[in-house]
Amino acid sequence: MKHYLIKKETKIISIKYEDLSGLSFKPTTDIFVDDGVLVKKIVIFKPLFIELVLKKKIKNKLNLYLSLLLEDIDDDGDEKHRDLYQDVLRYKDLVLKRYGKYLDKDYLSMLLTKISIIQNELEANFYYMEEETKTR
Repeated sequence: MKHYLIKKETKIISIKYEDLSGLSFKPTTDIFVDDGVLVKKIVIFKPLFIELVLKKKIKNKLNLYLSLLLEDIDDDGDEKHRDLYQDVLRYKDLVLKRYGKYLDKDYLSMLLTKISIIQNELEANFYYMEEETKTR
């Protein structure tokens, strides 16, 4: 059991780490400074900051999916499309199960709609590629 004692002015405050619920994630960069601290895990507890971090992560991921989708439209890589489609489905599950409790209902609904649009576009590409291979 981890707990921390914090001295604030003349008071000593005990914080039990396990009792706090927050969003934990690993930093994306492994920058090491000679006299610095190597961070392996970050836990955010403030709800407003959790929402800001999640919205930034979600925006970056959706932009990545859109750029991959636009890039793959020009290619005939059936395997790339299937991998991207599976990744979008996994991301949708991640959003629902892990991020859903931190985001407000309106934003979550809008986000799921955007993911569904990407998913539908990939399904349409599958249909287009199947029709194209039948005509050859």
